[in-house]
Amino acid sequence: MRIRKKVVFEVLLGIVGLAVGIVGVLALREATLSTHEKVGGRGTKLVVDADTKGGEEGQTLEEMVEAQLNTCRLEVSSDVVGELEALGDGRFRTTLEPTLDETNERQFRGCVEDWVIDHLKVDVVDLHSIPER
Repeated sequence: MRIRKKVVFEVLLGIVGLAVGIVGVLALREATLSTHEKVGGRGTKLVVDADTKGGEEGQTLEEMVEAQLNTCRLEVSSDVVGELEALGDGRFRTTLEPTLDETNERQFRGCVEDWVIDHLKVDVVDLHSIPER
């Protein structure tokens, strides 16, 4: 009889462990799932700081930043519109259209701040939606 209670206890403990595991996986899935939603706005304003050390001869910082942004825009549903505006001291500004939702903002920011192009470090200073008029 004692062995039978132990087996029942172990089976119940296994069921509880399995249930906790399933709940944990579902919670993790919900927290990390990329979901997209329609957002209002005319676009997303982007300001970055960039620096290069040891880049290829003949490449300007502006060209490198533009290449980085164009590479990263392939990961989201927006395009860089207009010219990349140099603000001085390695700071640049541009606009993305249509407006990025929260998921795309995170993904785009992460890509821009990754080392996609050798010898180029880019930090996102500002990334925000431009409201409708």
